[in-house]
Amino acid sequence: MPTRILLIDDDQVDRAAVRRALAKSGLTHELTEAPDGTTGLRLAQGHAFDCVLLDYRLPDVDTFELLATLLSPAGGSQAVLMLTGEDDPDVAFKLMRAGALDYLSKVEATPSSLARAIRYAKARREFLAELSTARREAEAKSQELDTLNQQKSLLFSIIAHDLRNPFQALLGLSNVLSQAVAERDHATVERRAKGIQEAASRAYGLMESLFAWASLQMDTVTVTLADVDLGEVADEVLKGASENAAGKGLTLKADCAGLRVRAHRDMLAAVLRNLVSNAVKFTLPGGTVAIAGRRHGEGVEVSISDTGVGMAADKVADLFRLDRRTTTNGTAGERGSGLGLLLCRDLVERQGGNLGAESHPGQGTTFRFTLPEAVAKDRHLALVMS
Repeated sequence: MPTRILLIDDDQVDRAAVRRALAKSGLTHELTEAPDGTTGLRLAQGHAFDCVLLDYRLPDVDTFELLATLLSPAGGSQAVLMLTGEDDPDVAFKLMRAGALDYLSKVEATPSSLARAIRYAKARREFLAELSTARREAEAKSQELDTLNQQKSLLFSIIAHDLRNPFQALLGLSNVLSQAVAERDHATVERRAKGIQEAASRAYGLMESLFAWASLQMDTVTVTLADVDLGEVADEVLKGASENAAGKGLTLKADCAGLRVRAHRDMLAAVLRNLVSNAVKFTLPGGTVAIAGRRHGEGVEVSISDTGVGMAADKVADLFRLDRRTTTNGTAGERGSGLGLLLCRDLVERQGGNLGAESHPGQGTTFRFTLPEAVAKDRHLALVMS
């Protein structure tokens, strides 16, 4: 591959001398010439050169300013060799400090010295490009490690605090229950037994969410997408939420009939189940929770909306942030782990979608994500036959 060289020099005779020296050097090259600094900068900004030969004195620009621009990303991050008709060590020192790779006197720029300097500049440019790529990869790896550390800290936090609380309640209630049984206090036995059941349910639900979320982070879940009837899954989810919704006098609705998506059925059900559960949790008695689907471009947009208490904009912005995990009690005192939305986000992303939310205080909340639409059987048959 030829070495791409840009020569910026206002002297036509000097440019011809450089052409002759390059022709005799044996260096395979492509030479582009610019008669002034303005033209040279425009060419450098539009092309990637292996080396720029820059005349020290140009009438239309300040040499040091042009050199700085050529070295910057705005000028193409070029490798620059200075050419000059003067032999001034102070000037050479200043130019090298400013970023020039070498300083050649035009009188001493023989074919061999010119080729050697250009080869060095090209190698230097390639090395810097590899170094930049390695730096970016290292930064990306560092960010991944930071995320893993956050996840580890989150897991420890959940185990140390969230998971310990229900077990402490279980131990305390068990002691009281044991006493009540000994005293044949049936009312206390019934009350404490119910408390134990609730604490155990919370602990189990938290562990289920924790293990599911941890499995996703460790890439231990295989995702195989298939055609899924969205309406069927929505109906199943709402049926499962009906008891809790009835206890609060809520109306559950689904508007997904006839829509099929490419998804992982269990993952899709888990997302809808979590989001509907959240909606029920934060909706006041007499409100409505709805699952809806509509064709949007080449996919199907799925929304889960409620007429609940809603959230402020800053709260919505923090919903899916790992370092801002918070828990809020529902309208009937329901408690959660704070992991549900993180789990939903990861499950949706595993299926090729993105989960977003819109909310306003006192006006409810809507979560949306889009999945690819499944190819209808009759349409698929027509495509095959054609």
